Amino acid sequence: MAEFYRFPQWSLTALVMVVAVCIVLQTLNVSYSIRRLPAGWGRRVENGMECAVLAALFLFAALLGQVQYGLYGGFLMPSAYGFARQVVFLLAAVLGAAAAVGTELSWPFFVIGGTAVLLPMTEEITGATYPFFFLTALLYFFVRSLHICLIRRQELYTQISSVSVKEAIDTLHTGLLFFRPEGDLLLCNSRMDGLARQLTGQPLYSGREFQRFLEAGTLCRGCVREVLGDQKVFRLPDASVWSVAAYTIPMGRKTCMLLTADDVTEQWNAVKHLARQNEALEKRGQELRHTIEHLKAICETEEIARSKGRVHDLLGQRISLLLRALREGQQPDETLLLNFARSLPIALREEPISNPARRLEVLQETFRGMEVSVEIQGALPEDERVADSFAEIAVECVTNAVRHGYATRIQFHFFQNDRWHMTVTDNGIPSTGPIREGGGIGGMRRRITQLGGVMELYTIPRFRIELSVPKEVERA
Repeated sequence: MAEFYRFPQWSLTALVMVVAVCIVLQTLNVSYSIRRLPAGWGRRVENGMECAVLAALFLFAALLGQVQYGLYGGFLMPSAYGFARQVVFLLAAVLGAAAAVGTELSWPFFVIGGTAVLLPMTEEITGATYPFFFLTALLYFFVRSLHICLIRRQELYTQISSVSVKEAIDTLHTGLLFFRPEGDLLLCNSRMDGLARQLTGQPLYSGREFQRFLEAGTLCRGCVREVLGDQKVFRLPDASVWSVAAYTIPMGRKTCMLLTADDVTEQWNAVKHLARQNEALEKRGQELRHTIEHLKAICETEEIARSKGRVHDLLGQRISLLLRALREGQQPDETLLLNFARSLPIALREEPISNPARRLEVLQETFRGMEVSVEIQGALPEDERVADSFAEIAVECVTNAVRHGYATRIQFHFFQNDRWHMTVTDNGIPSTGPIREGGGIGGMRRRITQLGGVMELYTIPRFRIELSVPKEVERA
């Protein structure tokens, strides 16, 4: 170490600081190495070698401290700590060789070379070049301590240990509780502990007691037991729903109990939403059944009204012909009466003419033989439903005019603007009083009302019927 007395003061101070940094890094290295999980004698020997390296760094610091003390006192001191230097080298050599064999790696052998610089014999052999070997060994231990420290730290974060297992299960969203059959707790993650506090209001002390509490205990305020399918669930104040299940885990001759808590909030909400939808569908189904029953009644009523109208039209035409003959003093032909009687059932069974324009033509032809003129001005509406209703009403109007007013001329006027219009006039006997609306006129008014239209009756100066149907309403 005598060659170091030639070094400037600042360089020796820098060397002391480097050695101090090496000691700090190697101390962390030793700490990380000891905290690793044990994996056989090779790892234990490796940990011992790291402790020997730390001792060697302390000797490096002691030798530099001796030089600093000599310079401060103004005299040269021979190198000391000879026995300690030999012991540390021997210990590092034995542990380094054993670690190389145990780990099947070659880098522990470099530790032997680094600590060999401490031997007094090395100092005597190298002479003036000893500072070079000293600085090289110190730089090696600095790089080595930094590198090994980073490796050991990474191993601690990635290795599986009791602490890492606990940290891993604490990150789970599922609650886990392991306990002995007697109730002693073995492992409980934070999720299960928080769930137990919300349900019971106190920390977990016994797994068995907690299991019994879940079955029949009094829950804290805001917590409710619910049923989801065939399982019991717990609804918490934060609207989350949890399902708890128990399992028995055999472990050799012993057994371990496991309670798991799973978040079934989404499933619960889905079931509730489905129940609400089913309830709404059931309600709509009842409304639909009621509507169908009501519609059936309406259809029956409409069919009856249609049949009555058809019977009214057919009978009205024949009765009008008979009344006209009787009014004129003519004797009805027996053959004509028989034809009326025989053809009536056949006419009732026949399907009515679907074409409204054709029905008006048949109406004209039928009453032309009775010497009744049916005059038509204009064209039927383009809308099929309105045209069909106007044709039906036209038949009723002719029958009523001939039957009740003894008319011989009936005029129809069809026109349109923003509405469909039909006007009916005849030369029959005027009414002497208010018109009573029976089945004929009532049926006509009902038809027009269904189309959103109106019907007006006038008796002065002569009998007249005016009907109008809005085009827009009909399209809607």
